[in-house]
Amino acid sequence: MNKGPSSEVSHGELDAYRRSFSYLLLIILMGCAVTLVGMQIAAPGWSLRHSLTVAIAALSFFSYWLLQRSLRLGASVALLGIWLIATTGAVNYSGIHSANLLIYAFVIVTTGWTLGRRWLIGITGVTVLMLLGLGAAELSGLYLPTPRASVLVVGGTVIFALIAIAFMTLRAYETFRAERDHGLALSRQMMERNAKLAQSEADLKMIIDHVPAGLASFDARSQLRFGNQRYAEMFGVRPEDLVGRHISSYVPQAALDSLMPAWQRGLAGETSRYRRINVHPQTQETRIIDVELVPQLDGDQVQGLFALVIDVTEKVATDQRIQELNASLELRVQQRTEALEAAMQRLQTLQDELALSESRATLNTLVASISHELSTPLNNAQVAAEALHSEADGLQTRLGGSPMRRSELEASISAMAEGSGLTLRNLARANELLSSFRDIANQQASEQQREFDLAELLGEILQTLTPTLRRQPHRVLLDVPAGLVLNSRPGPLSQVAINLINNAMLHAFRPGQAGSLRISAERSGDQLMLRFEDDGIGMSAEVLEHLFEPFFTTRAGQGGTGLGLSIVEHQVRKMLGGRISVRSEPGHGSCFEIQIPLVLDEATSPPAH
Repeated sequence: MNKGPSSEVSHGELDAYRRSFSYLLLIILMGCAVTLVGMQIAAPGWSLRHSLTVAIAALSFFSYWLLQRSLRLGASVALLGIWLIATTGAVNYSGIHSANLLIYAFVIVTTGWTLGRRWLIGITGVTVLMLLGLGAAELSGLYLPTPRASVLVVGGTVIFALIAIAFMTLRAYETFRAERDHGLALSRQMMERNAKLAQSEADLKMIIDHVPAGLASFDARSQLRFGNQRYAEMFGVRPEDLVGRHISSYVPQAALDSLMPAWQRGLAGETSRYRRINVHPQTQETRIIDVELVPQLDGDQVQGLFALVIDVTEKVATDQRIQELNASLELRVQQRTEALEAAMQRLQTLQDELALSESRATLNTLVASISHELSTPLNNAQVAAEALHSEADGLQTRLGGSPMRRSELEASISAMAEGSGLTLRNLARANELLSSFRDIANQQASEQQREFDLAELLGEILQTLTPTLRRQPHRVLLDVPAGLVLNSRPGPLSQVAINLINNAMLHAFRPGQAGSLRISAERSGDQLMLRFEDDGIGMSAEVLEHLFEPFFTTRAGQGGTGLGLSIVEHQVRKMLGGRISVRSEPGHGSCFEIQIPLVLDEATSPPAH
């Protein structure tokens, strides 16, 4: 047996060896006991044979004690001691005719099983030399062996030696069978692992050969150890045609000159990258490749280089196209920006024109309203003037004829006085209306900043709108304290007020419903809070979201342009330096809140047109 307790074995195997040797020592003790009994029966008394048997028994006890601490030490002491005792018995008694020779066989088998090959060779060689010496001494007459021991002693010794040898042979067979089974299991596992390894190698080769990049491995002398299919295709050969060749033997000289600096850095242990042009030797196709060199290190020593080769021809072309597009994109963006700025300028001009158009439309409404209102006093004045003219003609006719009585003259004078008075009163009313209209018209047409009283301005607006409001079932309540003076632009503020009043009359109330619009104002620090609050139908959240957008209207197809509130927001924000907000819920009316500074800052407000 090549394997013993001195070899690298597991704890389970050591325990098995220890148990087997313990059983063997018990067999030896039993054999010693039987031998002592046989010797006592054959020749009562005490002799050297008794002493040797007792020595073997004592040695077995001592070895059993050592065995619990060290298997090798216990086995070595037991086997060497038994060999010495057996040799002593053979020399003192029957020589090579002694039954103790079977003990040598037991010792040799046990030594090989427990202590290994070197001990087996050593103990066998010493035993053979000792027996050859005894035989030669007996043949030459130098050694005279004593007669054999009794049959009981010889028989007991032989039987227990055979039993011990059989036990050791059985244990050796079991060990051999276990080792054989273990070897077969390892062989099967090795075959399975080899099959898996072969499959893994095939899979790895398949993957490596089909990755979209060239892979190559070089040793420290720059000779190719491995290259995949994609790497070999760049040089128009098979991978096996390149293995073992130096890189300079298949890479063109022009390419070598460009890559060698990076190659030297890689051989010095530094990861390096380079880009070169590769020309296929057969097709003459030119490709751009990027190469990354990664050194294979063993400590500080470079064992080789690993190269990753990627074809970047399409990527480089794409990058160039992107750069060209970026360059042209900057020009297009600049052109589009200029066009957008021009469009925004035109939009601003259009918005100003729309505001002016709306202002003119409001002025036209005022003209229509004041014309209707002027028609009554002017018609009355015309009728009175015609009556005066007729009375004057009649008076002149009567003065040219027969004499007039005093009563007739007084009646004519009274009629003429009444007609002239009626004419003067109607003309005064017309003049008052024209004066109010002239003030509002002047304010509408002017965006100049000046001081004005808010209550007076709103009162003049309502007086001018009276003919229009008179035809509505709704009431407009003015709740603005007198003496609330602003330094701002009355023209844009007038347009805002007129548009919000007209918007309420048109949209706030259901047909036939009589409602009210309350205009109130209060001072809040250096700001004015102006509110237009109605008790009409209110607005939904969707309408509120788009309320100030140009051309948004809830009266599409009914004459609404959708510009009124957009212009209001523009006038409040741009011309009055304030802001406008609205609160409304369906069925609970609406409230427009305008916050503007009491004194408009000319430095921050836009210039008047």
